[in-house]
Amino acid sequence: MAKKKRILVILGGTSKEREVSLDTGTSCIKALRKLGYRVIKFDPKFSSITEIKKNKADVIFNALHGKGGEDGYIQSFFEHIGIPYTHSGVLSSMLAMNKYFSKQMFTKNKIKTPNYFFLNKKDFLKANLKNKIKKK
Repeated sequence: MAKKKRILVILGGTSKEREVSLDTGTSCIKALRKLGYRVIKFDPKFSSITEIKKNKADVIFNALHGKGGEDGYIQSFFEHIGIPYTHSGVLSSMLAMNKYFSKQMFTKNKIKTPNYFFLNKKDFLKANLKNKIKKK
């Protein structure tokens, strides 16, 4: 019988989407264990990502959300250490999280996208829009 792969599920992290990531990762761990995989849980909030390689995982399941998890940062580290991972690659992740570049690519490739405009922080502060936005 073939040995089951050792899967490291990386979850939690420090982004504003930590709680969602913990829920995602916990569900993934449960499902992977049910399928018989050997699963290791890793939360970069409590351990440096440089510790990942010590887990000797065959594959990394990326359940991180938000900045640091979906923007190409962690993916570039996975590629650097040479462990295959789930998720989009570095460049596609970076482009998808950068709304300016995403909109430019959509427009250039004639992909329909809602009308938009970009407002930089300087102009936002100058227009004093912060005080004009209704709080929900």
